[in-house]
Amino acid sequence: MTDTMTTIDTTNMCSHLQRKLFDEEGEYHRLWLALQDDPELTAVVRSRQLHIYRDGKHPEGELSTAESKSNKAKKILVLAGKSAPKILREDPICEMLKQVETVELFRTSHSWDGAALPDYPKGRPELVAMKYVFPAGKKLGWHHHDVMNCGVLTQGELTIVAQDGTEKVVHEGEAVVEMVGTIHHGENRGTKPAILYMFYLSQKDVPLSIQYSEK
Repeated sequence: MTDTMTTIDTTNMCSHLQRKLFDEEGEYHRLWLALQDDPELTAVVRSRQLHIYRDGKHPEGELSTAESKSNKAKKILVLAGKSAPKILREDPICEMLKQVETVELFRTSHSWDGAALPDYPKGRPELVAMKYVFPAGKKLGWHHHDVMNCGVLTQGELTIVAQDGTEKVVHEGEAVVEMVGTIHHGENRGTKPAILYMFYLSQKDVPLSIQYSEK
């Protein structure tokens, strides 16, 4: 890594983009590390997006046409929080976006509340995948699971609330291991739909959840 770290003003950067860049498991984190390693790359935040340049882009603002030509400033890539990246010029850092990336989201024997997961059930398994869409301001009623399950939130933000008041906020792109045998519900406190994909290790005729009336 170079002695000079790349620094940017994130005041006006989209919060989704910040997570993608700076979280170790973020989609663009390896690009952020590449920015630190390559002294010819600079970046500036404009319109909540990150504009990446090679050779001659000053981080304080756009260069004039004359300066741009003399410094050979080349905008190569624009990263956004929600929309797809815009590749403007072929460059090694852009090639990183085309590579297959594998990221382990979790490896655990505990649910999100710290409780140990039960042993695998005996007998033939039945794997079930479910998609849940939570409209803004809506929640799923009180319930518990007798089977282990985990999932990934692909859009929005979801708050899981246990009956004792314990809460966990799951952000877009994060994975979660649900509680087994503990009453809880999920609710969308945000302003846009939350989309959750869940995967259940069940067995034939075993319900995915046991519902309870609202208290």
